[in-house]
Amino acid sequence: MIDSHCHLEMSEFDSDFKEVLKRMSETGVTHAVSIGSLAQNERIEKTIEIIGLHDNIYTTLGIHPKSPYPYKDMGGIPKLFEKYYSKNRKKIVAIGEIGLDYFLPDISKVDFEKIRIKQKELFKYQLELASVNRLPVIVHIRDAYEDAADILKEYVKNPDGFFGGVIHCFSSVEPAVAGDFLKMGFFISFSGNITYKKNDGLRAAAKEIPAEKILIETDSPYLAPQSFRGKRNEPSYIRFVLDTIAGEKGIERERLNGLTVQNTVNLFSLKGVGGFYPGVAYKIGNSVYINLTNKCTNRCTFCPKYQGGKSNFCVQGYNLELKKEPSVSEVISSVFRYYNFDEVVFCGLGEPTLRIETLKKIAKAVKAAGAGGIKVRLDTDGLANAVYGRNISAELEGLIDSVSISLNAQNSALYNSICDPQIINKGIDAYASVLEFVKESKKHIENVTVTAIDLPGVDITFIENLAKNLGVNFKLRHYNDVG
Repeated sequence: MIDSHCHLEMSEFDSDFKEVLKRMSETGVTHAVSIGSLAQNERIEKTIEIIGLHDNIYTTLGIHPKSPYPYKDMGGIPKLFEKYYSKNRKKIVAIGEIGLDYFLPDISKVDFEKIRIKQKELFKYQLELASVNRLPVIVHIRDAYEDAADILKEYVKNPDGFFGGVIHCFSSVEPAVAGDFLKMGFFISFSGNITYKKNDGLRAAAKEIPAEKILIETDSPYLAPQSFRGKRNEPSYIRFVLDTIAGEKGIERERLNGLTVQNTVNLFSLKGVGGFYPGVAYKIGNSVYINLTNKCTNRCTFCPKYQGGKSNFCVQGYNLELKKEPSVSEVISSVFRYYNFDEVVFCGLGEPTLRIETLKKIAKAVKAAGAGGIKVRLDTDGLANAVYGRNISAELEGLIDSVSISLNAQNSALYNSICDPQIINKGIDAYASVLEFVKESKKHIENVTVTAIDLPGVDITFIENLAKNLGVNFKLRHYNDVG
């Protein structure tokens, strides 16, 4: 288990900190993310000391909406951030917790509106800081879901990139609220309040949220679970949150545990969590996608990796920037953290056929493990035969059930302009090579689809008719609709 959100630097842990860590270990909590508060010097210094002494504890940097930070001094936030981030990059995994908190009892309407405006300004400022530094965000929301959703909808479109995030300590019982955040690519995290006797609505919400988008946390020392309510919370109590969600969803406890750990590793790009690998596999709908490499044959103008001279590896909240290219065993381990899927797709932010031998071994292993119940699909630029100088499509027979081939143009000149194929430097006609791959794939793979993106100058009707004449399917893809 990983406690994805706690506050270990707080004074409530001073008297028995070593015992708290010992109980973490004894109950199977291997790692924790202890939130770093930039607004309070004593607390952030203590947090930095903790992560320096303990390899299994990570932290974040952020300013809580109700913190004692002077709003007029927002220009000082980047300097304060850099002071700690520059020396602790490997252990600082997010910007947070940041957000909106409108629980302000006994305050006048005039003062409330002033605070509301300042909180929104601080929230937006820190979201920009996250984009610039390519970090995910941990979002705190209390009595402010509508305003927060409006801000986050704009944030995920940030030209500097959106690198994922989590709605921490989710408390809404409205299914549509969780749905809005999931559509944006956020994970949803649950804390000890999900165990409270009167929180049937929150448990019902957790039941409906896909398991591959759930994190678990304690928010300790706050929100102790029902069995310890009124007492100090601690990371070892994360097991009660896990048990409650597993029971509601009817999922085996250990299976859900493995998935929530994988989710946390994926979101925060954590290294060093034994048996779990960030960015290797991710689930959308009933399909698990395999991110085999970040290397590409092309440098397509529409690829998020190359837009505006900036690299953005985030797809629907998953950061697909690989720390290293995964092995066969690492891929299989990552794929089968998920469940309730009927398709595996080789499609990350790279060209999967550039690792063709690894791809074939994984496809064979998936088919064996799935006993024929899992289909395997390849999304490719169709240049494998040109790259290797042999008929790769024939080697995929019996391993790949369907292939989706990006054509994206009606002639070589436009293809070269849009996709910028690197192999043309070797005198290869890339566009002709893709068409040849389509023809060969039709001989060896059951389902073949040609795709094109609705970019300016692309004759979609021509490409659709070309696919029909080649005897394959056609699919229109939309610009900037990734994943």
